[in-house]
Amino acid sequence: CKLRAKDINVLFAIHPVAGRMPGHMNVLLAEAKVPYDITFALDDINADFADTDVALVLGANDIVNPAAQTDVDSPIAGMPVLEVWKATHTICMKRSLRVGYAGVDNPLFVNDNNLMFLGDAKTSLLKLISLLDEPSSHVSTPASSLFMGSGDSIRDIEAPKPKRKTHQRVKSVDPFLARISELQSNAFLKVGVVIEIADEFEARVAITPDIAKRLLKSGIQVLMESNAGLGGGFLDGAYAEVGCKILNSAQEVYDSASVVIKVREPIMHPVGLKHEIEMMTAGSTLIAPVSPQTENGKLIMNMAREAGVNLLAVDAIPRISRAQNLDTLSSQSKIAGYRAVIEAAYIYQRFMNGEVTSAGSFGACKVLVIGAGVAGLAAIATASNMGAIVRAFDTRLECREQVESLGAEFLVPKFDEEDEEGDLEGTGYSRIMSEEYYMKEMELFREQAKECQIIITTAAIPGAPAPKLIMKDAVDNMCPGSVIVDLAASTGGNCQLTKPGTIWTYDQRVTIVAYDNLSSRMSWQASSMYANNMANLLDLLCKEHKFVIDMEDPVVRGMTVVLHKNITWPPPKSVTQTKAAPTKSPDQKKEAKKDDLIIIQTPEAPSLFSRRLFDLATVGEFCAIICFACFFVVVGLFAPISFVSQVLYFLLAGFLGFYLIWAVEPSLFSPLMSTSNSLSGVVILGGILMASEPSGSPTNVLACSAIAVSTINVVGGFAISYRMLLMFKKEE
Repeated sequence: CKLRAKDINVLFAIHPVAGRMPGHMNVLLAEAKVPYDITFALDDINADFADTDVALVLGANDIVNPAAQTDVDSPIAGMPVLEVWKATHTICMKRSLRVGYAGVDNPLFVNDNNLMFLGDAKTSLLKLISLLDEPSSHVSTPASSLFMGSGDSIRDIEAPKPKRKTHQRVKSVDPFLARISELQSNAFLKVGVVIEIADEFEARVAITPDIAKRLLKSGIQVLMESNAGLGGGFLDGAYAEVGCKILNSAQEVYDSASVVIKVREPIMHPVGLKHEIEMMTAGSTLIAPVSPQTENGKLIMNMAREAGVNLLAVDAIPRISRAQNLDTLSSQSKIAGYRAVIEAAYIYQRFMNGEVTSAGSFGACKVLVIGAGVAGLAAIATASNMGAIVRAFDTRLECREQVESLGAEFLVPKFDEEDEEGDLEGTGYSRIMSEEYYMKEMELFREQAKECQIIITTAAIPGAPAPKLIMKDAVDNMCPGSVIVDLAASTGGNCQLTKPGTIWTYDQRVTIVAYDNLSSRMSWQASSMYANNMANLLDLLCKEHKFVIDMEDPVVRGMTVVLHKNITWPPPKSVTQTKAAPTKSPDQKKEAKKDDLIIIQTPEAPSLFSRRLFDLATVGEFCAIICFACFFVVVGLFAPISFVSQVLYFLLAGFLGFYLIWAVEPSLFSPLMSTSNSLSGVVILGGILMASEPSGSPTNVLACSAIAVSTINVVGGFAISYRMLLMFKKEE
């Protein structure tokens, strides 16, 4: 618009390929307020390039490549292209000088009359537009000084201007730093963080410096054991800068803090040979994973009760929507699923995606993910993004939609047809719990092991050993170089050959990865997500500058396992039960089984009327034709001539309405379609003629109804056409 305001003729060219669908491009042009009268297709614009002073190319490559007309050996020879090189000057705006989809060099970029403008097209255009608003003395800068000219000299208009050495910019100071002393003195709660000692490979930390800063602003000071964040890349200096107090030992933290947060469950501390709960002061609170449903969790709860320590289990937070930002199991499982694919790809040492190169063709890796929980879905998404062919299995059939939305194939065990047609007890969730389903499941895994090079298992049952899903015979079916990553290794593993906490190679063919804490191998990310969960939890527990364990809150009640020397686990069922999965009555369960049967049953056999005859039409269509023929024979022999003509008009109108309006998808409507829709309302004329019959007669009533309906069609059609055409008109 600014160029046209300066009396410069501007035309907009569209290539049929780059423009994708013309209707889509029309909408984009309308949104960009490009006048429709200056937009031309390839065949209409090519003749004008010879008289064009400047041709501005935005990101295009192959569609403006002159080799399509000059080089008969080029892969794109003969392809219709925009002949921009015929203009007096061309300016190509691209991010880089890489080749296009065809993989051939573009001689346009090195033409003498071409200037290259490298960078983001939107940013570059905004810079150029700003130059049009500057005084003429600045706009007169030669174009060659703004773009790539002869030689290697380049001036990038997007590059920041060099700073003057005589004026050194003063670095701004965060106002928070000046308030640290004040915030520390006004803190109402001290939260302690110690080094995780669960195993030598644990590198996570419960609170990161960014979260410590956020907590101090809300009145919570963090006490850190020295080097507690070292494994995650968080140095003591980073904590000290945001107001954390660095203490030399874990005992000092336990003595000074009212609340202690841990990433792993409390264990015997190697220094002092005391249990971490015994190191805490009576009345303080420990927030950590406990696994209260396990025997070890029960021992920890009894120890906390005897020590007078309140215990909040982060792995017992109810799975309800308002507690999603507190769910450490989900955040850490997501990291484990992501890391599992990375570990597998590193060991597999082949392409995850399919590759076709001059050095050979390589097929895509096939990945089987067992379990479509948080970790499983993360593994599916990561493997799909890396180009692998992903298959997934889960006993919960409702996971199918989530799995398929991530680009994976959902596997369902196959049953005999007579079983599928039998009673409902053999399908759905009832079959999942049966021995028959388990055997079919094992058979499915054995077959998939022959085809898949990577298997990732995530199936775990809280408070129970992990189920064995990949047996030795399935591992024997895997090809050499395959990888199994067992995310359930901490509870025994899903693979029969898993050795928890280790990585080993079975029969010099299949590598089995059984690290019991994959999240810790991404310690920075895992610590950051865990710290966010803990910050959200402290926001819930701290009300009006007081730390309160509110047992009326279902989230707090669900995770509180020891309070005031009383074991409060397990919580009431009303707390653990989610609204998304209410208790079902027997009748509802039977209906659910029916739904499950519908999901997995085979398609019904085609009916008699759907069979084709002579490869021309179906039996049903032939029957319809015969019926119509008989109808017309009867009408032609016995009906009056006036009735026959009216029937023909009615049938023609019906065909016209069906194929012109009813059979057209609404998404394909256009100004032309809405106009034809309005024109089809000419039946209003017939209604006006028929309305002359006596008032109240059936003919008169039907005619008036036709007039009313046709009026809606006519007025609505033209109204829609007018609104759509306004999109292509320039606003005043």
